[in-house]
Amino acid sequence: MLFDSANYYLFLFALFIIYYLLPNKFRWILLLLGSISFYIIGGLNTFWVPILIILNTYACGILIEKNANNKFKSSYFAIGLTVNLGLLFFYKYINFFIANTMNIFNYFNSILNAPNTYIQPLKLQFIVPLGISYVTFQAIGYLIEINRGNQYPEKNIAMFSTYILFFPKLFSGPIERAHNFLPQLKLQHEFNYTNVISGFKRILWGLFVKLVIANRLALYTDPMFNDQVNHSGITLLIASFLFMFQLFADFSAYTDIAIGSAQIFGYKLMENFKQPFLAKSVTEMWRKWHISLTNWLNEYVYTPTVITLRYWNKIAIVFALMFTFFIVGFWHGASWNYIILGLLQGFIISIEFFTKKIRKNIRNKIPVWLNNILGISFTLCYFCFSCIFFKSHGASDAFLIIKKILSFSGPIYNENPSILISSFIGVLLLMAVQIKKEYYDDKISFFDNHNMLIRYFSYSVIIVAILLFGIFETREFIYIQF
Repeated sequence: MLFDSANYYLFLFALFIIYYLLPNKFRWILLLLGSISFYIIGGLNTFWVPILIILNTYACGILIEKNANNKFKSSYFAIGLTVNLGLLFFYKYINFFIANTMNIFNYFNSILNAPNTYIQPLKLQFIVPLGISYVTFQAIGYLIEINRGNQYPEKNIAMFSTYILFFPKLFSGPIERAHNFLPQLKLQHEFNYTNVISGFKRILWGLFVKLVIANRLALYTDPMFNDQVNHSGITLLIASFLFMFQLFADFSAYTDIAIGSAQIFGYKLMENFKQPFLAKSVTEMWRKWHISLTNWLNEYVYTPTVITLRYWNKIAIVFALMFTFFIVGFWHGASWNYIILGLLQGFIISIEFFTKKIRKNIRNKIPVWLNNILGISFTLCYFCFSCIFFKSHGASDAFLIIKKILSFSGPIYNENPSILISSFIGVLLLMAVQIKKEYYDDKISFFDNHNMLIRYFSYSVIIVAILLFGIFETREFIYIQF
């Protein structure tokens, strides 16, 4: 049940009506039942996986607290992490490790000229549970906080299950922290007109960005990346540039719909983006992009690694950065192109760390506006380059695309000029919205304008644009696969 499907909005509206008809004390239970139904509709065969993660995390959380002052605390913590990470590893990474182990074995056999020893890589056939990365990271974060003494375990397993399974964030986040979400389950959620309207406006905007911008950009980028051999370097360069904006539009649209869906029930999810394409460095961009993931990794991977290796001084920081962004890449998928994507981010952020003083001296010698333009331009170019590895079907495809781009040869694919024109209009609109939010949010308002005519005119324009220009053919949200 995708966020851009009619079925989702029938489900959401029915749940919304029943929710506010029920007495307050039963409303969170309805959300749990709705979330279970939401998951079962999407993946009944793998529903046992999040259930096992919930049971394991719930039990280990309580046992960690009960044994806080004895040697068994670390054992229960280790069991909790091992089970959760084991499930994630098996479903998401086992085939990657089998294939690479077999490839290494076959490579050495070929060097040794061993006859009849080639092993055909085995691929296990199974369905990957939806949202397993998000569910697992939330569960692991919860256990870490209990182990550190920062979080009391939730004694009500149904409430804990609602935290893990809450349907707006279930498949693609945000990766919500227990200390932010669990207390909300215990509040009285009365009908709040302002909250409900704000939530529906957020959903409307998310639908517009997904259907009108992201899906329209996909009309150009998908054919180019699916057949990179038969397209020119210039065409692939344009496709890479447009995909960067498609990725943002697609993922931010999902987040908008998720946050809006939670808001109409009175729940607040964390923001996942903060104008990333106005960042003046790659370091700054990662503070503004997929914020829930980067915050999680900063707190549970980067910072502990730096502290553990603190005697290494700056080497510790570089190692921690590379290790953290290796996990960023690997979290996205079991493929070398994703690993390279992550390492590219770690590499450039390490360079930015070591050149901090040099760059500051340069900034002091040039006008602010020029510094901003240069910083934003470099960040966009580097991220555009990185996105080639994100979109490609494998590392070899990515290197072929880069090779063709560097040749800068051939004509621009222009079989349907309207697709290319509408794609660039979408890019300009995305940038205009980010500039408005960053610099003029208090000065310019459409959806929240005090003038009722402007507000309703804005709603009408968005709805008409969706109906006239929306691409309604089924296009799965990109981050659903992670």
